[in-house]
Amino acid sequence: MAMSVVILTFNRREHVVDTVESTLRQMFDGDYEVIVVDNWSEDGSYEELKSRFSRISNFRIVRPTQKIGIAAARNYGLQIAKGDIVAFIDDDCIANRSWLKEINSIFKDSSVGCVGGKIKLVMVGAKKPLWLGRDVYGILGVTNWGEKVRDIYFPIGGNLAIRRDLAQKIGGFKEQLGPCGVKVFGEEISISNRVRNSGFRVVYAPKAEVFHKIWKNRIEIEHLLRRAYMISVGDYYLYGRIPKKVLINLGILVASLYGYVAFWRPNLLIHLFYAAGYLVPSLTRKEPLKTLDSLINIWKRIKRRR
Repeated sequence: MAMSVVILTFNRREHVVDTVESTLRQMFDGDYEVIVVDNWSEDGSYEELKSRFSRISNFRIVRPTQKIGIAAARNYGLQIAKGDIVAFIDDDCIANRSWLKEINSIFKDSSVGCVGGKIKLVMVGAKKPLWLGRDVYGILGVTNWGEKVRDIYFPIGGNLAIRRDLAQKIGGFKEQLGPCGVKVFGEEISISNRVRNSGFRVVYAPKAEVFHKIWKNRIEIEHLLRRAYMISVGDYYLYGRIPKKVLINLGILVASLYGYVAFWRPNLLIHLFYAAGYLVPSLTRKEPLKTLDSLINIWKRIKRRR
């Protein structure tokens, strides 16, 4: 099966070059192309990539007519891709040399519609904090579901592959997730649900590895709190108010609040904000972003008084 690699990028000139190089050096005998969708970068990324790689026959760099969201950029890549399988990798990730080979081997099973691989953490210019454990890895887009091929609920978008014809048939990635102007997460869950509803499986490929770069500002607590909250807001806009999920998140909220007050561990605060992200739109009429800013300000005041 022919494959297309799609890399979405915006203002990551220093990192996207490494991503492209890793995808062009794959140990894959089949036909494949590498497509970079540049979302109108302002740091010279487009020019740098064009200068370095435009002479390579299986490389293309394109731009949409205007700046678009992540889901729309993925759909743009799907539209212009030629491969039977389209594999997405983030512009701050490095692909293992056997990445495409491993993905392709899973798709030889005709029941598989979507594949997600392992995403490993790589610290860049910073040390991993002691409190940063596996319980919050998902907030950073890091995944490890073991060493066996198995069905999963959904893959992370930084290492996700899908049959192109299936993706087009089910409408691609959901571009209007959440209210207008609010950036939420969850398009991977949405498309995975539609893959299953079409009679196909969503499968984890442990050997299809990518390495996700994490630098200092990404492990700053405020960044993680905001990200955790908005991931859970996306969960609400996908499923709406479900009593069982409300109860689960209330439990998480109470337990993490108690634990944070007792031990002052940042990872517990991340769990608290994650729970709040689902509960605020579920139980109140408050605007999620304004509430998030208020919660951040409360946390900062408490932190100053300690």
